[in-house]
This record gives sequence, C-alpha cells and structure tokens, in this order.
Amino acid sequence: MTDHDLSEVSTLASLQPMNTREIHYRDYRNRLRLQGSQFMSLKRPSRMIESSRDYIPGDPVALIDWRVFARSDRLIVREVRDESATQVRIGIDLSSSMWWPSAEVTRAPMPTKAEVAIRIALHLSYAHLRMGDQVELFWTLDEAERAPSFRLRPRRPAVIQSQFSQLEADGFSKDKWFQAEQSGFTESHVDVAFWIGDGLGSADVKGFLSSGRRSFFWHTLSSMELRTDWLDDQISYFDKSTATKEYRGSVLKQRDQYLDQLKSWCETWRDSQRLIGGGYETVSDHTLLGSYLTVLTDFFKATRRL
Repeated sequence: MTDHDLSEVSTLASLQPMNTREIHYRDYRNRLRLQGSQFMSLKRPSRMIESSRDYIPGDPVALIDWRVFARSDRLIVREVRDESATQVRIGIDLSSSMWWPSAEVTRAPMPTKAEVAIRIALHLSYAHLRMGDQVELFWTLDEAERAPSFRLRPRRPAVIQSQFSQLEADGFSKDKWFQAEQSGFTESHVDVAFWIGDGLGSADVKGFLSSGRRSFFWHTLSSMELRTDWLDDQISYFDKSTATKEYRGSVLKQRDQYLDQLKSWCETWRDSQRLIGGGYETVSDHTLLGSYLTVLTDFFKATRRL
C-alpha cells in the first residue's frame, strides 16, 4: 500500500482516545450501572432468567428459588452477575529509541514510535476509565532503566481527553509529555497489564507484564522498521543491538536478511508472552485502526472473566 493510499484510511497514526466508540462491544455503552469491565458473582438472588441454574450440593440455600420448587419440584438457584472494577496498569517506553524516526531520516512528516505508543496508551486509559476501571500509567525515559520511574493516575476520562488534546496541539513533543509525578514502580499485582514499546531498551518488559493476571504487549515499531525499500544500498546502518556492526543497505535487503531476522525477533517476543498467558501484537503507524480495535476487543472479551 502506498503512502497516498494510507492517507485515505484510518491508522494508528490518527488514533484518538475517543475512538472507543468505534469498538462494537456492548460494555462500552455509558450506562449508569456500569461499575467496571469484569464480572463477579454476587451472592444474592435474582429474578433474571439467564442467572438461573440447577442447584448443586453445597450452594447456599438462600439462593434457591422456592417458588419454582413449589411448582415443579426442581431446585433452581438464582444468582446475579454484576460488574466489578478492574485494576489496569499501562507501561510506556518513551526512551530515546522510541523517538525515531527523526525528521532527518524521513522524507515526509511521519509520527515517531513514541507518538504511536502515547496514542495507544491514552486510548487504553480512556477505554478502561469509561468502563469504571482503575488505571495507572507508568513510563520510562531512560533506556537504561529497568522499571518505569514516572506515574500518572487519571481518575476520569476527561483527564485523558484533556491530556491528549494538549499533546496533539504540541505535536507530541517530548518535552510536553512529562507532566506527572516521579514515583518508583511498585511490583504489586493487578488484573490487567499492558506494555507499549519497541522492546529495544533495558526495561524489564516481561517483569512488568507478569504483574498482571492478564497482559498484552503492544510491540510498537515504525513502519520504516518493517520494510527495506527506503534503505540506500550504499549507506551503512548501525546495529545498536550488537554495538559493533554496521550493515550496508544492499546487505540488509539481500534475500530479505533483515526482514527474516525481524520476523524471528518478533516471534520470540510473542512466544515469551504466550508462556505467561499474555497477548501480543506488532503495531506501527501504518496499522489499520480497524485491525487494532478488533484485537483489542477480543482481548477485552477474554479478560471479562478474570
């Protein structure tokens, strides 16, 4: 797909917190009874048909519908499924590698990985806050940090919307984002943990995600990192991971050497997430908004029965 084609569709480069309305998921409706995104069983009777089942020895006798028993000699238990707030932890890698590509690299203006990561983080925050969940945002600035050192605890969706509007107006400037308290990361357990970053820094991504009963790694790369057509055959590109090697563009493009290694690296991250029962998705500024929302909706549905 060409850049011209991409300008005519919605991608993560245009993601806004309010895009939650585009998710076809019934629990995004702003209802008065909405108290959170996960279900819990409350021990009180309900007259709702969908909440009835046959009595199992050991069930509280108070849940038995005695009127049904009087009519049919069947022991029916009625219980209601209500909603409960989920504790959500969102980590963002905003270290130096995430502020690529720079204007010197791109031929036309395009978002950095940091901008895409911030858009995703604020979108997730807004979505969970609308569902009545508790949200914590953590981020790291130094590529040598193992754990995030900054924290923000938004209480209302309006806070996220205001923060996003300010960042967008400032062009997602690095200096404008850090308007929050500096606080050490606590390794307490939460219901859901997200990490958004390129996986190139020293941050303990696996440790952060392991703090959640359910987790998801949004592996955020630039669309330029996912292709080689822009590489110059005569220029040598420095490989930061090896610290010593440089590769000519012609070598990287030869027999898809670079793309094969990239695919293997992403699969390694996916496999590590599967080991802890978490989700994984590689995304970039060219990822279609519909694809992102579909993956997110599926994850939300699976998370409701924590």
